[in-house]
Amino acid sequence: MNKKINLTCPGCKKIVEIDSKFKPFCSKACKSIDFLRWANEEVAIETVENQDDD
Repeated sequence: MNKKINLTCPGCKKIVEIDSKFKPFCSKACKSIDFLRWANEEVAIETVENQDDD
């Protein structure tokens, strides 16, 4: 049983199958745009600094 799973592309919000070559993105363009956003520090993962380190 090969069950197909669909994901939403984080770039353009298009629905793509999980076996997509660029998963979780729908295309090389969306993957590249996301990488450039990270490289330019337009997006980041928030962290909580530990105040006990001082």
